Amino acid sequence: MIDESDQRHLERCVQLATDALEAGDEPFGSILVSADGETLFEAINEVGGEDATQHPEFAIARWAAEHMQPAERAAATVYTSGEHCPMCSAAHGWVGLGRID
Repeated sequence: MIDESDQRHLERCVQLATDALEAGDEPFGSILVSADGETLFEAINEVGGEDATQHPEFAIARWAAEHMQPAERAAATVYTSGEHCPMCSAAHGWVGLGRID
């Protein structure tokens, strides 16, 4: 079940996806939220720049690996406007991020 906080974060992802689409990219947006509900990082899809790895979920995994301790990553939630692709799923697992919504 999703609560009001989850709903708010998911709505932000849809807005980010809209921003990506308006920028001429594919409509995907994601955010990383700490265990206490703070938005730590936001990203949009940027594959239009010729680098197919520029997915927002992959950017989140890279940011989390550089800025968070393992326990913080495990307690965090990634909210996203679409299902993780295999590349992003692997990155999510490799850096030890928690829940995906």
